Amino acid sequence: MSSKVMTMSEAISKNVKSGDLLFIGGAQHGSPSAAVHEIVRQKIDHLTIIALLANTGLLVSEGLVDTVLTGYYQLDEKRSYQLQRARALGKFPRFVEYSHFGIAQALQAGYMGVPFMPTRSQIGSDMLKYNENIISIDDPFGTGKIGLVKAVVPDVGILHVQRCDAEGNAQRWGTLGVDHEGINASKKIIITTEKIVDGDVIRRDPNRTIISGFRVNAVVEQPFGAYPVHLAGCYNDGPGAIGMMTSEEAYNAYMQAAVWGVKDWNEYLENLKKVNGPDFLDKIKIQNPAKSDPVITGI
Repeated sequence: MSSKVMTMSEAISKNVKSGDLLFIGGAQHGSPSAAVHEIVRQKIDHLTIIALLANTGLLVSEGLVDTVLTGYYQLDEKRSYQLQRARALGKFPRFVEYSHFGIAQALQAGYMGVPFMPTRSQIGSDMLKYNENIISIDDPFGTGKIGLVKAVVPDVGILHVQRCDAEGNAQRWGTLGVDHEGINASKKIIITTEKIVDGDVIRRDPNRTIISGFRVNAVVEQPFGAYPVHLAGCYNDGPGAIGMMTSEEAYNAYMQAAVWGVKDWNEYLENLKKVNGPDFLDKIKIQNPAKSDPVITGI
């Protein structure tokens, strides 16, 4: 099979288009931060995003998102300049709320190729009043009311992983959230990875493979691609998380440092080391990854 390796700029420009429904992986773990910043840099707009505790705030604050499908959105408009900015631009997105389990069910249905998933949860709540994708019907087998969660099939899924081969066989471990359901439900897939490895490494530990290469459209090797969020076996959370930017000044400074003032994520990382010291990123690396990284003993 031919290599699918390309730059981040190429992967985003070739696969993400205005109006797409995007699945953004990560649940306070391993969010594809570098990929999200590149979407912002390319100003791809009118997006619908489905995410579970992933770093998507910049997409919203730059007015690129029309709709957010979410089980929980951590930003608070009273404190977050990002949401205030979206409101001021007249591009505040519509939020469609699910439970975390509801998000998983919607994506699982998309993964399975069925129109909905049945559920006993949520139908006793107010979710049905506010989310048109959750309904209740009489169980045709006579057990009473049953809920249905409509399938979600993302146009593009973006996932950051610990390792991947050039064909796109990607392995991820640690907290998964809805990453397995979401990435497998997606029509097109971009994998960003800490390291591209030989296919033999993937085949020696197949149970960690979250998506098979034949489904993947692009592979991008991007060390620290989830920064400032942690990634199991690789690095801890870094300082300067972008979740609650409380002022225009802080926001503009960050955007200049991480988006508009650099050509790509690698330049941003190099600038971080210039400002904070050459060992800045080394300090957050996992020093002994044996507890979360596979141990290969000469297989």
